[in-house]
Amino acid sequence: MDLNEPMKIAVCFKAVPDFDQVVEADWDNFNLAADWGYVKRVFSCFDESALETALRLRSDWEETDEKTECMALTAAPLPSPLCKMLFAAGFDRVVDLSRALPGGAAAEFRPRHIAAILGDCLGPAACDLILTGSQAGYADTGMVPLLLAEFLGIPALTGVEELKPCAGGIEVRRIAGRNRERLRVRLPLLASLGNSPVSALRAVTLSARISASKRDAERPSAPNGSGFKPGGVTEEPASGETPRFHRERRCKNCRFLPVGADLAQSVAEIRAEYLRGWEQWT
Repeated sequence: MDLNEPMKIAVCFKAVPDFDQVVEADWDNFNLAADWGYVKRVFSCFDESALETALRLRSDWEETDEKTECMALTAAPLPSPLCKMLFAAGFDRVVDLSRALPGGAAAEFRPRHIAAILGDCLGPAACDLILTGSQAGYADTGMVPLLLAEFLGIPALTGVEELKPCAGGIEVRRIAGRNRERLRVRLPLLASLGNSPVSALRAVTLSARISASKRDAERPSAPNGSGFKPGGVTEEPASGETPRFHRERRCKNCRFLPVGADLAQSVAEIRAEYLRGWEQWT
């Protein structure tokens, strides 16, 4: 790495629907063309950990006079409020590649294509550290981080909990099977964050929001034309099958209990019913 060049951190993230706001009818009749415009979009929980971790790493590196740049990169549509939140939180650049990704909602189930678009924008040697969440979106396959690392030709670590700068690289704490391990790794590296203690993006001040109010994401209509063709993957055939999604309906049962001497007996009966139901499952 050129010593005159700043340390570069890229975070690949995704704004996903807040699934708790989806009405039951839309879950029962799910299709890729469904109108979920009424559902607010939020950062994926794992991606939010990655975004905050990048900002903390920059602060740590700058304490050692290591100039650092942070970029947030997404291949999914990015609402303007979330974009401005990223600038207010401290990101130098925000890139929205959704225009460069054909297929609309169907691209949700084409991880190789998404990874290729991200890889073409980043280039084989554009960043020292790439952070992602372990999974995001409807399918939650977790394939994009590993495919992106393969396309870029850099090592990848999954199950990452924490990252800290160290001499000659970065210290990684991660889950490996049933154990936790601590590694010192040279850069470049792609780290996929899972259950991290850094669980939320920092709150931003009103003055920071005002300063970021006129800033907007870069929205290229095509890949950057660098000539980098990750694995030659530019198209991925669709299966033609629409995935079916569902979630268990929430049943709320209410029972009125008598007041007085019969209360204890009613509670005992309800407890016995609960235990019988539990025994059936176990």
